Amino acid sequence: MILSNKPRILVVDDEPMNVELLQAYLQLDYEVLPAYNGYEALDIISRDSPDIVLLDVMMPDINGYQVCEQIKSSDKTRFIPVVLVTALSGRDDRLRGIEAKADDFLTKPVDRLELKMRVKSLLRIKDLHDNLIKERDQAQNYLDVAAVMMLVLDTRQNISLINKRGLEIMGYDNEEDVLGKNLLHNFIHEASRPGMEMHFFSSLENIECNTGYYECPIVTKNNEQRIVSWYSKSLTDDHNHVTGILFSGQDITKRKKAEEKLKEQTRAMEASIDGMAMMDEQGVYTYVNDAHARIFGYESPYELIGKQWDVLYNDPEIEMFVNEILPEFRIKGKWKGELLGKKKDCSSFFQEISLTALDKGLISVVRDISQRKEVESRLNLYASQLKNSNEMKDLFTDMLRHDLLNPAGVIKGFTDMLLHEELDGSKKYKLQLIESNVSRLIDMIESAAKFARLEDIDELEFKSMDLAGVIRNVAEDFGPQLMAKNIVLDVKVGKSLPAILNPLIDGVFINFISNAIKYGPSDSVVAIDVQDLGDEWKVLVSDSGDGIPDKNKQIVFDRFKRLGERKKAVKGSGLGLAIAKRIIELHGGKIGVYDNSTGKGSVFWATVKKA
Repeated sequence: MILSNKPRILVVDDEPMNVELLQAYLQLDYEVLPAYNGYEALDIISRDSPDIVLLDVMMPDINGYQVCEQIKSSDKTRFIPVVLVTALSGRDDRLRGIEAKADDFLTKPVDRLELKMRVKSLLRIKDLHDNLIKERDQAQNYLDVAAVMMLVLDTRQNISLINKRGLEIMGYDNEEDVLGKNLLHNFIHEASRPGMEMHFFSSLENIECNTGYYECPIVTKNNEQRIVSWYSKSLTDDHNHVTGILFSGQDITKRKKAEEKLKEQTRAMEASIDGMAMMDEQGVYTYVNDAHARIFGYESPYELIGKQWDVLYNDPEIEMFVNEILPEFRIKGKWKGELLGKKKDCSSFFQEISLTALDKGLISVVRDISQRKEVESRLNLYASQLKNSNEMKDLFTDMLRHDLLNPAGVIKGFTDMLLHEELDGSKKYKLQLIESNVSRLIDMIESAAKFARLEDIDELEFKSMDLAGVIRNVAEDFGPQLMAKNIVLDVKVGKSLPAILNPLIDGVFINFISNAIKYGPSDSVVAIDVQDLGDEWKVLVSDSGDGIPDKNKQIVFDRFKRLGERKKAVKGSGLGLAIAKRIIELHGGKIGVYDNSTGKGSVFWATVKKA
């Protein structure tokens, strides 16, 4: 189908003869579209967009005035010329047509020549208008495809034009939300308005000057601030009067944040106690902070900037860099290790250095570790000495257990034999003294060896055990000692007390009960009780002895601290409570002593974890 290039004229009349008449007048020069009522006319207009409408006024259902009003109220059709064709010629009829925004009037019967002249004139006006719209739209398209924000302010600072990029930056979808509004009052933060206003008035006054530059944050629809760099230029009319200001702007928020971040990083590098330097791909220093210069003995970073990296190293380190470090660095993009650096005075120092790829160059971070190396050397010496000390300690422990304990055992054995054979009272008394002191010596040797072994232990192996069973088993072994002093052992423990224990725990309760019997009076009671502390069990052993003064309660668990107030006739090594304390510490518990609430004696206690 071949489309006609003739202008299209819509003829609307409810009388078919009138339509045919106008069609006969116009069809040689124009494409005529007929319509026989107002609704049909509106349908054709929305579908075919005619170039001009000849509209009868007096029609049923919807008259010509109403059709005209609808045509002129639509953004799509309001510029289509509408000519009211009517037999009515009164003043009021014309005024009503003007109110309906009709473009012209023709009176029936229509004169053929007048019709052609009116149509031609209106089509010429429409063509000029269409060209203006086309040019405007084309100009707007140019603005919209621009990568920068563009807007025009009138002399009252109201926005009269804005492009698509400007709407995007400000967060709006439609220009109607922005046009006509005052830029400063609606889109510039209050704190920035005075500066922006000065820039605006400066642009108004300086007509002949080039574009002015200004940076100012703009407030978006979501109340966010976007920093925009503004270039402004005054707009003038034919008489060189300023009519407004053209602003072009770029959103530099990200750039500003990046610049600020870079400034922060630079400040951090300048404030760093570590030496920081940047090198280009040729190994030339492009940046050096104060600490880096100071570490290498230079007074200023500028003494190093522009120099090659190898000025700070001796030949062995340079060779290591070339043959080992740089090949690894090129593969991984980083390297870290320790080297010897060369100061300005050619002295050497230990340094820790890390290299990281940066663009085509790298950044190095250097730390002087000379003091750390000196400390490490002293620590290594101390560790060696400590190792020797521990070896001597182990040797001494072995001597205690083998070289001293065996002869002491032999002496005790022969003394026991002589005691059974000797009848002379004086000699027997002397043999009893020997036996007593040898037994004490054996006890001291065993306790000292046991304590030495415990001090070397950092961790024990634990398992779930019944604390009540452990206490009962320990208590049963004290029958003879209890009978000798007529002491009653009152064990107040439950049927089952699950706990996390090591078999060494026996030593704690053996020591507590043994001391209670040793230092308690005859015909008394030693009580064993267990308290529930939630996550722990607390074992308490109470006696009725002389008690322990408050000043000595803290030192009683130290090794070899046998209190002078205790009975001198009682044997002991002074290590028992120190051993008990060490065992409880390895269990992660606590140990202590306080006065018996009965008014006489002491209560020794220790805690262990529940299973």
